[in-house]
Amino acid sequence: MTSRIFIALSLVAPLATAACTDSTVEDEFLEDDVVDVDDSKSDIAGGTYTFYSISRDLRRCAFPYCGGYWLDRANASSTKCHDGRYADRCYVPTLDTAALGLGEGALAKVDAAINSLQDGAVLVRGTFRRKSYENIGNLGEFRASEAWLAQGPNAPEGPFAMVEDTGVRCFTFPCNSMREKKLNSSATAYLAEIGWDASGASEETIGAAATALVDDAVIIAGERYTVRGPGGRGKARTATQFYVRAVDEAPAECFRTGCSGQVCADEDVITTCEWRDEYACYAEATCERQADGNCGWTETPELAACLANPVQQ
Repeated sequence: MTSRIFIALSLVAPLATAACTDSTVEDEFLEDDVVDVDDSKSDIAGGTYTFYSISRDLRRCAFPYCGGYWLDRANASSTKCHDGRYADRCYVPTLDTAALGLGEGALAKVDAAINSLQDGAVLVRGTFRRKSYENIGNLGEFRASEAWLAQGPNAPEGPFAMVEDTGVRCFTFPCNSMREKKLNSSATAYLAEIGWDASGASEETIGAAATALVDDAVIIAGERYTVRGPGGRGKARTATQFYVRAVDEAPAECFRTGCSGQVCADEDVITTCEWRDEYACYAEATCERQADGNCGWTETPELAACLANPVQQ
């Protein structure tokens, strides 16, 4: 049986797995209702406007005419470019990622995904703006405010929608515990289930996405189907591909390491096992991340006094 993740109380799990599905239903998200670009909505937190699929330009010619980025507006038949013209997709030489607020590691992951040959590997939210290049003129630039990374190996098929947890918990199934919002549109619907298996992602990756859905949101691309159970009928959507927001990874916890526990670090450190009396001072010291971002011993008068005059062991 196709495995599914339900955002509901564990008490309903036996009922959920017994639910029937029907894939022969109309998908209201297939309607061509994508509104024109409204740049003022690009900075609204939690909004679903100004989303684009981005890929690297692999043409072989001189920069800035080649080597930049292609952007294709999600769920739209055409994309409005930096110069106001419409095209199937738009080219810009440069991508401004400053507004993403990401560190080097997270930015490197976004860049690697964009440079990959995987179809639909990255979705970005943001706006086109004018930018002139020396002796050439205005070729535009894209300013990204959010980046979302694909989690499965398959190409996205079906409408793109942002899915959030509603907070609703039920004692029966179907349960409308999720709300989907079509990207670049005002269309919304409630979901009882997501068919994650269509993505080809691992169970571990799917589990992480389910957690992200509750804590933040996920974006999915897929087709509508209906589920039936003791609670009646409910809407559902397959996830041919799903995306999680690009964020900085939380730094590793600091801990005591070294042969005598004299080093505070976020990874194991190999040291000699020659004992020194001052090592005893760290027994009561606090090992934690310091203001400079590195792990270290928090300075206190007691630690300073001990290190200045360690007790001989």
